[in-house]
Amino acid sequence: MTGGILPRIARANVALTVAFVGVVGFGLLPCRTADAAGTALDVQSGRATGMASAVTAMIDDSSAVFYNPAGIAQGKIVDVQVGDTLIIPTFTFTDTHGQSTSTRFSVSPPFQIYESGGITDQLSVGIGVFTPFGLTVPWPSEWAGKSIVTEASLATYDFNPTVAYRFGPLRIGAGLQLVRATVDVKKAIVTSSEGSSELGADTWGKGFNIGAQLEAIPRYLSLGVHYRSAVTLDFTGRAHFGGIPVPFQATLHDQLAKTSLIDPDILQMGVASHVLQNLVLDLDVVWYGWAKFHSIDISFPNDASGELSSSEPKSWRNVANVHLGGELTVNETWRLRAGAIYDPGPTPNNTLLPDVPDGDRVNLAAGASYKHPSGFGVDLGYELVVLFNRTSTAAQLPGSYTGDGHVIGISVGYRTPKKNAL
Repeated sequence: MTGGILPRIARANVALTVAFVGVVGFGLLPCRTADAAGTALDVQSGRATGMASAVTAMIDDSSAVFYNPAGIAQGKIVDVQVGDTLIIPTFTFTDTHGQSTSTRFSVSPPFQIYESGGITDQLSVGIGVFTPFGLTVPWPSEWAGKSIVTEASLATYDFNPTVAYRFGPLRIGAGLQLVRATVDVKKAIVTSSEGSSELGADTWGKGFNIGAQLEAIPRYLSLGVHYRSAVTLDFTGRAHFGGIPVPFQATLHDQLAKTSLIDPDILQMGVASHVLQNLVLDLDVVWYGWAKFHSIDISFPNDASGELSSSEPKSWRNVANVHLGGELTVNETWRLRAGAIYDPGPTPNNTLLPDVPDGDRVNLAAGASYKHPSGFGVDLGYELVVLFNRTSTAAQLPGSYTGDGHVIGISVGYRTPKKNAL
């Protein structure tokens, strides 16, 4: 009897670990649906959020640590920002019988901190703390996909020290990525009775980023490019099981779980133009190397039975999204912003599951800022995200996914006024 049921238990646990790694594998903090391809988060300041993150060629404040490190080379000034982004997503899954289930209401608040300063008129340094990848998936505890995932969340923190130098019309910047990631995933295990599982894990990773901005035609046309390297994340965590029937406790007991995954590399290219003296437009194309996500491979070093280790194909593909944004300077105090994104998803239909729901999407953005003559200011940005219908043919849970999201970004900060430049 045990020999017949144990493989089914092992497969159920595999589903749990698939959900675990699907969240862990890309650095993930709240909430992927609202932003870029796969699990990427590109809403890392109130200003950029209001421009649909179309800032690669023109960003000139301390949030450039994330968007393009060359942008912090602005002379002998100090620029400091502290911000938060409220991400409010909804996913809806509809099975092949027309039964729909939506995720529970949740608000995810990834934060950002940036500081940059000019040592000389040419040399500047800076540092940022932010969350470049994210996911929160709060499905109901009793739903058709509970054996795959009921709740998953992961926190990733990038610490990004940066240096930049200006050579006339050319700025070049580079930084070091130090990545801290933690994860918690819950699911149901259904056998002759229903048990539960929870997985927790953490890790550190490292990488780099490098960027450039060129004022091709001063005050009229600038070009930007930024590359952020892939980061390998080797996770080690604990799997906790509750409510497991006695015959299966020898296998489904608290123990180590390991996996190794990679954050994708990212290449951004942008062109910005001052079509009017007080209006700048920026067009970006952003490429994500998601094809590194071949599969989810999990091992349980202390599993003597060998039943629990697994490999789940994912076969994500590389994608590129397109951003268009504009910023209008009304006067020395007020600026207005708007933008849009078209963002294709990287997940093939045959591997699309609720642990990382995905689909093509469009983001519409708007924003504004106020700056006091003392140098203190506030930036607000908003994005409406529409996730188009995507049909999954995955054998575990066929059906379709749709969704939407609201993103509210706010940053407060200080920038040395021009008359008080160091």
